[in-house]
Amino acid sequence: MSNEFLQFLLFLLAVSAGWLAGYYFRPRGESKKRDTSSSYYKGLNYLLSEQADAAVMTVINDLPVNVETLPTHLALGNLMRSKGEVDGAIRIHQNLLSRPSLAREKLHQVHLELARDYISAGVLDRAERLLKDVVDESEALRGEALEHLQHIYQSEREWDHAIAVALRRLPPRSWLKKTSAAMPVYRRIECALSHFYCEKAQQLLAEHNLKGASAALQSARQYDRDNVRAYMLAASIALKQHKPQLVLELLHTVIDRQSVFSSEILPQFREAFADFGGQDAYLDALLRIVKSAQSSAFIIEVVELLEARGEKDEALGYLLDATRERPTLGLVSKILASPHAGEEPSLALMKELVSTLRSERPSYRCRQCGFSGRKLHWLCPSCEQWGTITPIRGIQGD
Repeated sequence: MSNEFLQFLLFLLAVSAGWLAGYYFRPRGESKKRDTSSSYYKGLNYLLSEQADAAVMTVINDLPVNVETLPTHLALGNLMRSKGEVDGAIRIHQNLLSRPSLAREKLHQVHLELARDYISAGVLDRAERLLKDVVDESEALRGEALEHLQHIYQSEREWDHAIAVALRRLPPRSWLKKTSAAMPVYRRIECALSHFYCEKAQQLLAEHNLKGASAALQSARQYDRDNVRAYMLAASIALKQHKPQLVLELLHTVIDRQSVFSSEILPQFREAFADFGGQDAYLDALLRIVKSAQSSAFIIEVVELLEARGEKDEALGYLLDATRERPTLGLVSKILASPHAGEEPSLALMKELVSTLRSERPSYRCRQCGFSGRKLHWLCPSCEQWGTITPIRGIQGD
């Protein structure tokens, strides 16, 4: 045997031995990762191709369940839920719960995702049970679970339960007062809690339980001093109790806290003064509020009071001055409706247009998301934040 042939044979044996060693001693996880990756992309492809059932079966049958693949299962389940395929998301998450090999904290995470599935599907009773288990058993996920529970009770208008959950989400008040970095989160919880007490007060008012309603409103003001709804409801109770002085104090607090709500309190303000004082006292009170709040509703109330007293020239002069200082559609419409405005065809058309514009414009807007409408919602229908909708101010508002 020649030396060249022997060297070639030895080289071939070395290459073969290296290949065999690489094949048999390669990390076992590599093939698993390739299988996992293949199953993941296959399921994702089915989902993006609107084949939800095929995607679910691929994930359940082809993708093993272990610590490494759990994030993939959860990601695909959440993606299905976000695409509206809630049934598929539920099946994926229920499949995870059937695997006892998962650690306890991982099972809590699956419980939380399954509860979110049920919330999306509108099956709130099942979601509630799962979330309660997470709250009791998982300290790490307790905050998220309580937030979802609060949303469930808010949707079902179970205000006592919503209050209890919101209170659990807040730290002790002594600690909260010293906190600055975390304040925005807790501020939103306190605002929601204040409105929960207002909702409870309204239920108690419907049951003619004035004492219970007053206690609920006191709690509402305790958690949010700027919640004008609580003062307005308290003023309603004071009206029923024939306490006009208290009504006026509460309504002045509304103006001091958020003057943008001045137009909302005018009916209560007028009713409180009906048995409290004469026209002169009422006029003085109106003028003081106009000076501080610049409310079109109160300006028009002053004009109509002057007209009722027979002071028509003074009323028109006051209206014109107020409109020049702060023009709004309400004040312009009031000028056009004045007997001094005339009845020429062009002016009549202008009256009609202004009236139509006033009837179609939104009266309220959310500071958080920009939602607008003609009805005052204390809970924004769009972003579901409490106390963010206020009357619109400016030329098209109050």
